[in-house]
Amino acid sequence: MIKNLRKKLFFTTCFAVSVLTSQAQTGLHFDGSDDYILTDLGGVLGNSPRTVEAWVKWSYQSRQALIVEWGGGTPTEDGGPRFTFKIQSSKVRIETGGAYNYLDGSTYLNSSWHHVAVTYDPSQENEYKLYVDGNLDAEGSFTGTGTDTQDAANIQIGGRNANIGATAFSGTIDDVRIWNVARTQSEILADMNNELCDLPAELVAYYKLNEGTVNGSNLAITSVVNEVSSTDVNELKNFALSGNAYSNYAAGKVTSGIDTTITSDDVTLTANQVDAAYQWVDVDNANAEIEGATSQDFTPSESGNYAVEITVGSCVVISETVNFVSGTLSLEDTLFSNNLKLYPNPTSGHVNVALNEVYQTVDAQLVSITGKVVATYQFSNTNEFAIDLNNFNSGLYFLNLKADNLDALTVKVVKM
Repeated sequence: MIKNLRKKLFFTTCFAVSVLTSQAQTGLHFDGSDDYILTDLGGVLGNSPRTVEAWVKWSYQSRQALIVEWGGGTPTEDGGPRFTFKIQSSKVRIETGGAYNYLDGSTYLNSSWHHVAVTYDPSQENEYKLYVDGNLDAEGSFTGTGTDTQDAANIQIGGRNANIGATAFSGTIDDVRIWNVARTQSEILADMNNELCDLPAELVAYYKLNEGTVNGSNLAITSVVNEVSSTDVNELKNFALSGNAYSNYAAGKVTSGIDTTITSDDVTLTANQVDAAYQWVDVDNANAEIEGATSQDFTPSESGNYAVEITVGSCVVISETVNFVSGTLSLEDTLFSNNLKLYPNPTSGHVNVALNEVYQTVDAQLVSITGKVVATYQFSNTNEFAIDLNNFNSGLYFLNLKADNLDALTVKVVKM
């Protein structure tokens, strides 16, 4: 279908209204050998209440795999000095050091994404509770001396720096949260699937792990951000940070929860996310900020590709990209758009494009539903051509066409 507007032409490079309601963020893949994060922040100490949460996609290991740990030293009469949240024998475990100071979960974890959490509240009969995917997995108190976390080592994620070979986590970790309260099950369930944008006072540390690009060259990144205290230095230790998502940034689990779609009334672009801060950007100019374009609505003064940076609390995302063509359609533009034929559509291989007349130059872009240009083509002195889609995955694509000096138009193409 060709979207043809008389006064303004507006073509989205992805579903613009109801499909893209959030964007998955990144996580970090740990190689199970020596990758870990060393923060400069001490965790909750003594026997104070606390909660640790994280999303994990674990690759099976026969030994322990640390998720989050801090503290250390010699056990005292008051309890174990270390606070270790990990996977042991394919189940989550909390332990504090010292004999019998541990509690095991009951669910065997597979290689899928799982949300895991531990809470500690010394005022409760069952001091510790373990959760998997929001479900209570185990509860109880230690049969040893208990909990007395000491300030011997800062928070570490994915392994213990003093014994990394025996503790390194294998798999991807995303969205690590540490609280100075014991959260309830309903509180954990309420926001475990979305990033936190408004940070509660009880949140001690929050590592979204969104600094890099999936499978990209992330060599310049040496530290991850603690959203609670952005000046912290939280070092990435031994990560390759280049190539495929192994020892590098990988696809994460949680989403921003922010609506990244844009709609139009054929003249004005509108970000569908409400109650946010907005900055419209010129995608064709390396996402340069458009001066003064800081409202939810934006009326472009010229043709181009546009997006909006949306800020909600501490969360910042870029919307989908839209292609906006300004100006009244000439007779030639109308003939070009009205007489264009595309067949077969849907297609399992080639798609043929027939134009109303011979054009000197026809430029074409094939755009995925995520807004990525996956192929470009140029044809000369022709009124018809074919595009081979055999090597592309099934799904919806957008074919942007521009013939000579006529306005561009976009056609939806379905690859079966």
